[in-house]
Parts: sequence; structure tokens; C-alpha cells
Amino acid sequence: MRLILALLITLYAIISCFVLSSFSMQAISIFLCLIALFFLVKIRFFTQYWALLGITLVGLIWIAIVGNPLAGWALVFLLLLASHYLNCAELKKQQLRNKNVHLENFVALLQAERHKNYTSHTLFQLTKNERPDVAAWLAMTEEQLHLENLDFQLDLQVPISDLPIEKDELIPFLSAILTNAKEAATQTGNGWITWRLQQQSGLFLLEVANATQMPSQATMDYLFTKSKPMSGLAFIQKQVANAYGTSDYRFEQGSFKLMLKLPAIKK
Repeated sequence: MRLILALLITLYAIISCFVLSSFSMQAISIFLCLIALFFLVKIRFFTQYWALLGITLVGLIWIAIVGNPLAGWALVFLLLLASHYLNCAELKKQQLRNKNVHLENFVALLQAERHKNYTSHTLFQLTKNERPDVAAWLAMTEEQLHLENLDFQLDLQVPISDLPIEKDELIPFLSAILTNAKEAATQTGNGWITWRLQQQSGLFLLEVANATQMPSQATMDYLFTKSKPMSGLAFIQKQVANAYGTSDYRFEQGSFKLMLKLPAIKK
């Protein structure tokens, strides 16, 4: 494109020199030709400007026929000016495209990094509405249990952050429940832990089940009724009582299930 336009400008300068009889006018025509070629070198051109080039060529032929070659140089410079602004617009458009691509790539990288903190995409979806500290705790918990070859399943129909436990006590409360479940699950050959939280009739129903070796019912009754004051179980019972909730437990074919009922009120 640049070469074609350079040939066109040079050809028009030669025609102008033949048409113009005055030496000064010929010199002006050559000078304008050199200026046009200089600007031509500085401007990038694109193939979509063929229509603009065609219009300019027709205009130059008509001006040469009329007999006013100097007016044709005005048309040449208009072509260069239009090409310059069209080129600038195209460059800005391309820069915007590149910025959009970079932004999309950056967002994709952020999403990828965020997903790296979660062993499963399911957990990522479940923790989107959680408090940041609770979401981080769940992610860390899943990663830790995964490294210990314990299967961890979550079914959170409502955010666990909504439990009516004091903000500063929620993570220790969840950790105490997890510690007891993990301690029992690791003693089995195929350990697993499941958490299920739902809301029904104004109550939060939290069920934590885990694989366990079947202890005696008397042992579990003793642990729940006479737990040590500083034990994790005592802390769990204290938090449940402070929230005016209730706790229960039962065994089901090699599994232990802790069931907590808490009023659906926010602290």
C-alpha cells in the first residue's frame, strides 16, 4: 500500500511538472511531492483504505484534466491526513482490544489462583457466600483432610457463617467439631467426614457425620454428659447452650453423627 501510494505521488508530481509551465510552480510541485513522501514514510497504512485511495486517484485525474495541478496536492495531503487519523483510530482500537485480552487473561489467572486454594470446584461454589475467614478455614480444612486421605464432603444449603455463634467463637467452634470428627475418622481404614447444614422452621440443622469404630453407647453417653470442662466437646456444648440450641448424637452402621439445632438468629 505504501509503495503504491509513493508511486502515485511521484507520478502526479511528474505530470504536474509537464502541465505547469512556470519553473517556480514546478519547483513548488516537487517540494510538495517531497513533503508528501516524507509524511508517507511516517504513516502506517492498511488495506482497508483502498476505497480512499481510489477516490483520491479519480480526483487527481479530474484535477489534472481541468488544468490545476497544485489543487491536486491539497487532495493528496487530505488523503495523508485522513489516513493518519484513520490509522490512529485503528491503533487505539487495537490497543483497547489488547487491553481487553490482557484483562481477561488477568482475571482468568486470578480465578485460577483462587481455585488453587480449593481442592474441588464444589467447595469453591459453596464458600462464595461465606465470610472470608470461614471460607479460608473451609478451604484449609479440605486441603488438610485431603492430605490425610480423609474424604470431606460439604452440603451447605445456607452459609455456615450465618450460625448464631459469636463471630470470634465461630472458627474455634467449627474447629472443635472437626477435631473430634477427624480423630475418630483417622482410626478407621476408610475415613470420611460429611457436614450438612440446612435451615428449617426457624432452625439451623447442622449434622456432622464421620466414620468411626463403634464405641459402646455407655461410653458416648458418659462423654456427652460428663465431658471435661476444658475439652473440645465441652466447648461445643457451651456454644450450643449460649445460642439456646440443642445437641444430639447417634450411631449408624460404623458412623457417628452429631446433630445440632440452633435458632435461626444472627449474632
